[in-house]
Amino acid sequence: MSPQIACMLSMQLLFLLLCFKTFGGIPFKEDTQFSVLQIIHGEGYPPRKQRVFVDDKKMRLELLEGEKENIMIYRSDLGVIYSLMPNRKLCFVIPYSQELKEKDPITSNTLNNITPEGTETLNEIVCDKFDVVGSFGKAFLWISKENRSPIRLSSEDGKNVVDWINYQKGPQPPELFEPPKGYQIIDMSKNIPKKSTSSAPPNLSH
Repeated sequence: MSPQIACMLSMQLLFLLLCFKTFGGIPFKEDTQFSVLQIIHGEGYPPRKQRVFVDDKKMRLELLEGEKENIMIYRSDLGVIYSLMPNRKLCFVIPYSQELKEKDPITSNTLNNITPEGTETLNEIVCDKFDVVGSFGKAFLWISKENRSPIRLSSEDGKNVVDWINYQKGPQPPELFEPPKGYQIIDMSKNIPKKSTSSAPPNLSH
C-alpha cells in the first residue's frame, strides 16, 4: 500500500464519524467536530505530516512537507473545494464533479466491516483494536479505551502506518474553512469544459 493509499485510508476512517449510518459500531462515529495531527509512515518514504480540522461537513487538510504548505478545504455543504497556496496567496475554487463527490473524504465511505480484535497497549495507551476491511483491503485500527479517540491505523502487513496525535474534540473556528482575506480567488469552474448539447457541425463544403 503506497503512502497515497495510506492517506486515503486514513481519511476514510476519520470521516466515517461524519456519516449518520452505523458501520459496525465504530466507537468514535459521534465525533463530528475535532482536530488532529496525523503522521503517515510509508515503506521507503519519509514520514508525512498533516493537520486535519473537521466541523460537520467541512474539513481542512494542511499538508506539511518541508518549507512548503498546501491546504485543501473540503466544503461538502457547498459542493466546492478551496485549494490554498499560502506562499502565493492564491485560492483556487474547485466545484465538485460527480467523480469528486464519490471520492469526497467527508461523505464517502468504502468500509465493509469493522471487527473487534481485543485490547493492546500502544505508547503506554490502552487501546481497543479493530480489524477493518474496505476497497483497499484489510487494515487494523486502534482506539483509546479511555477517551475513544483514534490512535493508529496500520496496513495488514504493517508497512504503512498512520499515527494520530493530539486528537481534540470540539467546534473548530469558522475561518478555518473559508478563503483567507487578501487571497486572490481563482474560480476553476470557468475553466471546466462543458459537454456540448448541439448536433454535429454542418457540412460547409460546396
